[in-house]
Amino acid sequence: MDFNMRGLAKSFEPPSKTQNAQAKALFDSALRLDPDNVDAMIGKAKCLANDVNFRWSASVAEDKKQATDLIDRALSKSPGSATAHWVKGNILLFGHPEEALAEYDAALEINPNFQTASASKGTALVFSGRAREALSPIQLALRISPRDNFAYFWHGSLCRAHLHLHEYEDAIAECRRSMNMNRSHFQAYIDLISAYGATGQMEQARQTVAELNKILPMFTLRGYRQFSYAYSSNAQYRREVDDVVDGLRKAGIPEQ
Repeated sequence: MDFNMRGLAKSFEPPSKTQNAQAKALFDSALRLDPDNVDAMIGKAKCLANDVNFRWSASVAEDKKQATDLIDRALSKSPGSATAHWVKGNILLFGHPEEALAEYDAALEINPNFQTASASKGTALVFSGRAREALSPIQLALRISPRDNFAYFWHGSLCRAHLHLHEYEDAIAECRRSMNMNRSHFQAYIDLISAYGATGQMEQARQTVAELNKILPMFTLRGYRQFSYAYSSNAQYRREVDDVVDGLRKAGIPEQ
């Protein structure tokens, strides 16, 4: 229980590769003492999913397999766990966002006030080419938990959804909210730069590019397109990614 609680506390810290590895090590310690501990299975599976979704993984296929095995064992022991369904959605999010939606819906059926599952559903909807539908569940998460540790991420997700819908003023406003909450959240910088580029706000774009380069040096259009395409093969989503890339190009981001 002690290792589980320490792992859970670590998982609520701002996400980073180091933070995630430390949380995973704590859940591993719990599993060494009790290999059938459901909470530790869920916790470790979540860390493995984070490795994949944040692109920290050395082997996406191996981490996804290990995470899937853990979460399926956890669900077999505790099928009514909303958290387990949410984590399974996170495992599926990379590459299979449409399948992830079913798991997020299962989590929300068990716990309609599960704000993190609601926000994650919004992200999966964007990756599934359904950006308009993504706004409502993300906004719901922010209404349920406006001071949440991850509210900065959810505002960033709203920015992305608005950007995919070419709603640039709303995208800019949400990106700024996200950045004001967490100055290291690089996706908000990227989306803000694209919105500035698309609307011809070149001075603001240049200033934001300079800030992005401090936390994400050598950022290129080619790398971003490959990174974004990896999440989903949905044709509508990829067309929207191409529009985001076009805004970045107008803002002066190099091709490669």
